[in-house]
Amino acid sequence: MNIIERFMIQGTEDARYAFVNGIIRAREAKLLKKNHFERLINADPASFNAILADSAYSDHNLPESLNKVEREERSFFNKYCLHIEARRCLEWPEAIHNLKVNLKNGPKELLYPCSMDEIESWEDLKMVIGDYMKHKDNFLLGTSLDRVLCSKLRENAKFSEFFLKFYELYFDLENIRSFFRVRQFENPEQIFEQVFIEYGTIPKEKFLEVLHKDNEAVVRSFRSTPYEILIEQAIESFKDGVSFLTLEKLIEEKRLNFLKQARFYTFGVEPLFGYYHFKMAEVKSLRQIYIGKIHNIPASQIEKSIPDVW
Repeated sequence: MNIIERFMIQGTEDARYAFVNGIIRAREAKLLKKNHFERLINADPASFNAILADSAYSDHNLPESLNKVEREERSFFNKYCLHIEARRCLEWPEAIHNLKVNLKNGPKELLYPCSMDEIESWEDLKMVIGDYMKHKDNFLLGTSLDRVLCSKLRENAKFSEFFLKFYELYFDLENIRSFFRVRQFENPEQIFEQVFIEYGTIPKEKFLEVLHKDNEAVVRSFRSTPYEILIEQAIESFKDGVSFLTLEKLIEEKRLNFLKQARFYTFGVEPLFGYYHFKMAEVKSLRQIYIGKIHNIPASQIEKSIPDVW
């Protein structure tokens, strides 16, 4: 047993995934590298096809290529995923998103092509919808639906230590994001109480204690936590003005670095789950670069939004 295996989080170790995990290893080798993104960021959009010539994005219409890859990768995931729990990790957030859009009478173009059948049986969801019909507060609706979703995801993740740890990290990162954002408002305590997710490893009180304190106090408070460096770097980025680009990048890097360990699993659904998220992160980064370039956003600013995890 090598040092990586010794400290790896327990996975499902399901031997049924041995075949597809071999396919995933080959697909991971084709993920775009750092130099691809560096070249794209500093190139004219007309040069994108040449840079992406040997990839799945070589079509002359990059936006359509991105949409096509998203559909194909989801189809690949659904074909080989044998754990309903792992499927729910993708399907439930999409179903809740669709519910928000429908309740707010949003455009159908925003809807995911997913079934709503499973979430419609959730009793706590019915209560949230009933309350919304009375208060019609869209912000309260969003936070209430997110709270229900996170509770369900946490329970669902108990089938695997890997998934449970992933969602603990996810909830912590969402709370860190909310913490920094609500500090920009006049009534941060009230907002933070509404958006805080209970299921992470950092208690709400730790955030509230430093909500009004200076940045140095925030850094001290989070020392000896897994998020010490992330918070230090985020605060350092605020010295140039309050922009959340670096914070969002750091959060995505933390999430992807956790998923990266799935590459060392021989069996189990974890490599499939990790690969899918890396591929979707790749698509997201390409879309950000493309949109940034056609809107003449400086390369230095675009670079701040691209996660440095490969």
